[in-house]
Amino acid sequence: MSDQTPVFIITGEQGQCKTTFLHLVLSLTVGANVRIRGVLAPGHVRDGRRSGFTLINLATGEHEELCSIDPDPRCEVHGRYYFRPEGLAFGRRALVPPDPRETDLMVIDEVGRFELQGAVWADQIDRLVTLPHPPMVWTVRRRLLDTAIQNWEIRNPVVVDVRTASVMATASDVMDAIWEWREAQTRSGLPVPPLPGGRNAFEPPVLAGAAAGASADTPTILRRRYSPEG
Repeated sequence: MSDQTPVFIITGEQGQCKTTFLHLVLSLTVGANVRIRGVLAPGHVRDGRRSGFTLINLATGEHEELCSIDPDPRCEVHGRYYFRPEGLAFGRRALVPPDPRETDLMVIDEVGRFELQGAVWADQIDRLVTLPHPPMVWTVRRRLLDTAIQNWEIRNPVVVDVRTASVMATASDVMDAIWEWREAQTRSGLPVPPLPGGRNAFEPPVLAGAAAGASADTPTILRRRYSPEG
């Protein structure tokens, strides 16, 4: 099934809001009984420059600081970032290959030059792409796009360029892929819980943050507590 299961790759340059685009796409699927695993990595800015990243476990809503530009002798150094051992362990647990019977969508934010050098999430990605997996969504910087596709031999990439793509259309395409994944599981005899609505009648749910009083401009992707500022 994995040879035919798409990997959606949200791409753009640094600062072109790849994570924000992903965040919005997930906001439109989380209310549709979609079982999501993986990580989201919102960045932090200090004095006009990227200063670090927080990691969000999409299955649990838990979060952990991943890395920063502040020197720390306990940390792994990649580029100008110091990766905290707790953050790396947290992310690697979140990216353990999922049970296909219990996952509809796998998310990796982001796949970058450190992974292409064999670091950070490289081992987890290696395992994910060689095992049966549900549809995946990655974020990848544009200049690394072709290299990432070739490196992991992605046979069915769906490239989503944040400069021109529609969040709504992308969410609809992701939901179509999830429907196909679930139908394939049903044909193979695996039990899967139903998705609401019909196969060709995707209507995006109300953004999860709206029910909690969050601004419509900063929707939460989780039913609990995460927002870009929180």
